[in-house]
Amino acid sequence: MSKEIRVGGMYRCKIGRNSVAVQVLNTCAGGWEVATASGKRLTIKDAARLSPPAAATPEGDAQVAPGAKTRAATPKGAKPVAGRNVGQGGAPLAQETPKARKTGLVDAAIEVLRGTGQPMNTQEMVEAVLAKGLWKSDGKTPAATLYSSILREIQKKGDEARFVKTERGKFALKS
Repeated sequence: MSKEIRVGGMYRCKIGRNSVAVQVLNTCAGGWEVATASGKRLTIKDAARLSPPAAATPEGDAQVAPGAKTRAATPKGAKPVAGRNVGQGGAPLAQETPKARKTGLVDAAIEVLRGTGQPMNTQEMVEAVLAKGLWKSDGKTPAATLYSSILREIQKKGDEARFVKTERGKFALKS
């Protein structure tokens, strides 16, 4: 098969899922050194990865630029396969009625803080949230998760954060 592959020739090379045009630069130990249109050099050891280019002139040279990807010709106005998400098929349309959004732990903690009106630590907030049924979790450390979420909000939003740290480990709603 190595006799069929000639130095300087243009071929299609299977790289992952893609098939790209390459030019054979020279032979090397056990294979061929090829270059893509972007200039990337690869060593191809298996001749089965190289195939003749899709469009060739009568002289046998390819008309496809190195690195250009080929696509199967699709007749104009053809419809995509059912169930396949393609560019012209578009994204699914938004639903008429929005889905009920689950309350997150931070939002549930805000509700609890509004109800008590006093600063609380995250363990107390989580216990109150679980008792009221505003949120549920199987996690081992929801208080630590809430603590880091509140601190992150304070750091990122600064003066616009919904929480304020009153003392060590205790938070209140910003008034």
